[in-house]
Amino acid sequence: MELSQFESYLNIDSSRYNNIDKASLDYYMERYMMTVPFENINVQNQVPISVNINDLLDKVINQHRGGFCYEMNHLFGTYLEKKGFDVHRASGTVHTPDGGVALEGSHMSLYTILNDTYYVTDVGFGDLPLHAIPISHPSQPVSISDINGEFRAIFDKEDCYHVQKLKNNKWTTLYHAYLERQSIQDFSDKIIYNESNPNSIFVKQLLITQPQSFGRATMTHQSLTLTSQSSKEKCEVSSDNYKYFLKKYFNLNITIDRLEQ
Repeated sequence: MELSQFESYLNIDSSRYNNIDKASLDYYMERYMMTVPFENINVQNQVPISVNINDLLDKVINQHRGGFCYEMNHLFGTYLEKKGFDVHRASGTVHTPDGGVALEGSHMSLYTILNDTYYVTDVGFGDLPLHAIPISHPSQPVSISDINGEFRAIFDKEDCYHVQKLKNNKWTTLYHAYLERQSIQDFSDKIIYNESNPNSIFVKQLLITQPQSFGRATMTHQSLTLTSQSSKEKCEVSSDNYKYFLKKYFNLNITIDRLEQ
């Protein structure tokens, strides 16, 4: 992985941030998430997913695209590795709003160990803060806040952590993951499932989301939702306006086949 072109695309000031420390880690995360949208357009357009680093670099830098968890966290994790960070891929399971869970192990999380502290450095979930979340013990929880809300990560047993968001004054688990280190190849069957199985949420539904200066923009086939700390605005998406929304909020210039029908 050649760093200069990637850092130039993310507008990273490597002369100022080039240390293995929390400040640089947070800065890299913020630049990545503010530049690269979470999106599953290739799945929707039935284009095969590649997690080859050169393919991912081409997709992000040359095509000005994003990706979903396997693409986003593998690319960002590889970047952190090249910068000297102790970063690891982890098998996660998403908790659904109805109290259930998605397919076990189908989310690829990312965590980084820095000065004996574990941090969630997941840039591929779609609803997480711009900075690293320290994984703390339930007896002494540590939360962080940004424009998208308040978040924390807590250990559940020694080898498992829960990533949570404060919703209606209650901590809600977004997903749990295990510290056992995984490679991108360990997710091969989950990638196939999430790009082709009719039961996968990514096959069923378009999902594009990215932090904004005001909060977050999220787009599906049906609607664009603009969320800030004090308000939520929803606009209908159609074949006539979706490309305008793609460009304005996600800097994407691509045809989505399903929205052309």
